Amino acid sequence: MKLRRIRKAAPALIAAAVVQAAATAVSAQGYPIDAAGLAGASGGSTVRVDLAAGGATQQLSLPRGKSAVVELPVDVRDILVTNPAVADAVLRTPRRIYVLGMNSGQTDAVLFDAAGRRILSLNIRVDADAGALTETINRVIPGARVKVESISDSVILTGMVQNAIDADRAAQIAARYVSKPEQVLNMISVAGKDQVMLKVRIVEVQRSVVKQLGVNLEAVLQTGSGAITFSQAANFSVNGLLPGGGLIGGNHADNGDTVKGALRAFERVGLARTLAEPNLTSVSGEPARFLAGGEYPIPVNQDERGSVTVQYKPFGVGLAFTPVVMSGGRIALKVSTEISELTTQGAFTVGGGGSGGTNTTLTIPALTVRRAETSVELPSGGSMMIAGLLQQTTKQNLDSLPGIGSVPVLGALFRSRDYLQGDTEMVVLVTAYIVDPNNPSAFQTPADGLRFANDAESVLFGKLNKTVNAPPGANAGRSWQGPIGYVIE
Repeated sequence: MKLRRIRKAAPALIAAAVVQAAATAVSAQGYPIDAAGLAGASGGSTVRVDLAAGGATQQLSLPRGKSAVVELPVDVRDILVTNPAVADAVLRTPRRIYVLGMNSGQTDAVLFDAAGRRILSLNIRVDADAGALTETINRVIPGARVKVESISDSVILTGMVQNAIDADRAAQIAARYVSKPEQVLNMISVAGKDQVMLKVRIVEVQRSVVKQLGVNLEAVLQTGSGAITFSQAANFSVNGLLPGGGLIGGNHADNGDTVKGALRAFERVGLARTLAEPNLTSVSGEPARFLAGGEYPIPVNQDERGSVTVQYKPFGVGLAFTPVVMSGGRIALKVSTEISELTTQGAFTVGGGGSGGTNTTLTIPALTVRRAETSVELPSGGSMMIAGLLQQTTKQNLDSLPGIGSVPVLGALFRSRDYLQGDTEMVVLVTAYIVDPNNPSAFQTPADGLRFANDAESVLFGKLNKTVNAPPGANAGRSWQGPIGYVIE
């Protein structure tokens, strides 16, 4: 703790305007005193203190870089300031004291008379200049009604602005008045918050072609006291030996000599289509998340007793976004969308020894992920393609017997071919709408118009449900009202 005793005035620090206020305090001995403006004195104010009896303790709040004048009815001989780095006190005349806020913080100033008796104790708190910050925010941001309160090194923003962008701008301005942005507590309300619905459409089409052609040969030639063995197997190293396809073979035996041959041919064409359309609604400026899928366990630890600790990783269709409605009905979006599914490609297998001579293995599946994260700006009802992918993969492998495999025509019997081609095309589209609540009767759900078939309809006609003109009292009583995006057949 730093102690500073001041006996003489410093004329260079004198600069204050006179502002009158009134308050009531209690002396340290319990005697009432009248203090004008001590609590919450603003920069350049004059505080006049009437001491009824004994010493007193009072609060004095100052903006950083501002001053206050304290006038007393008795002469002051000494001033003791515990931390001059926070506030400085100057004795201009025996009955007039100038207090200057230096830096944010708290300190004490004790006033003594000529006999060494305490006249007054000031608990001085220096905060950021809330008045100047309030004036700046309300002047720079049109239509803003923001109030600023300072507490030590932090500021609190309250009031009302037109949209979330203005609230963020007010916080950015306040961050310039403090040493760290974390010292700004933004509690500003947004007038008439808009709600934004985001529709995301993820479409992916995959086409794959697999072709395999190979010959298996095996021959045994007797040489009197021995035999010569020849063997060639088709090795499909790209796709592996796939089930299915055609196999044509034959064998020949003559005096102990045997020849076996088999021709394997395989072709597969595949087409896959993935469509996901997650929709999500959020208030302007607030984040929202959506996941339709599941979670699969991943072992992360095993203790001495063999107990396994698992963590769960989500998969499925996920959507997260933060909308901000700006002027002119435009919408700024931070979007993150993802489609993930379990796959054996890239899976991890763990094997271990079990009790009683048994072995256990654990296969942890991998994930196939399509993910996009970006920031865009759209008008209400506008769409934009935020991501796209066009990928073509071709793999081909020829396995042959050296020398013979290079012979035209005949060499085909000693070669095997493995071929893979994959084409993938994917697009991600987003559409944003500014929406308002509506009457429940204006909405449709997948259960509207659905009625399950009774026993006779199920047994005689093989029906499970009816989807139109459900009678009153059924589990969904409204008929279809146009296309809503769901099909139940």
